[in-house]
Amino acid sequence: MADFAYLDDLARQIKTNRNNLAQTEEELKIINMKLHELPLKRPTESTFAKMIGTPYDDQQATLEKSKASLESKRDELANTVRSDTAKFITEMTSPDLVIPLDPKPTFKDGNVQYQYRDSIKFHNLFEFLSELLGLSAPLVVKDVLLSSSEIIVKVSNEYEAKQKFISSMSEIQKTLTIKKK
Repeated sequence: MADFAYLDDLARQIKTNRNNLAQTEEELKIINMKLHELPLKRPTESTFAKMIGTPYDDQQATLEKSKASLESKRDELANTVRSDTAKFITEMTSPDLVIPLDPKPTFKDGNVQYQYRDSIKFHNLFEFLSELLGLSAPLVVKDVLLSSSEIIVKVSNEYEAKQKFISSMSEIQKTLTIKKK
């Protein structure tokens, strides 16, 4: 059974792995550039080293080893991000998803407001969910504002608010299900 706390942690993990992946790809670009330049510089560098009586340090093998290691790390991170993203979507679209809302809403400015239990905030979850849906946070779906700290339904009746909330979550789940395919 998935809940928002698990999904928030998973989204944070995906974000961290994406950053590591970007860093690895940047390091790989530098190694590839050095590997490309090496054959062009080798004759001059080796001749110069010979002329001044020092051994020539050929970096080819070291760079190739670093490249292979970085490519392996890149592939592993990319697979982890893909797998975790699929897991996030699967859990978010689960009919057993638990959203830890305080069952007693507040009424403010003609709207029904729900807070998360224990005033928990789900920044990572909503940031990643917004990205997946191609929307900006906070999400607004069918007169329901979903944010990392609260949910606001633009009606004044609690029963109608519950219906709209269920409908908006269903819409999000349907959209994610389509994206998964």
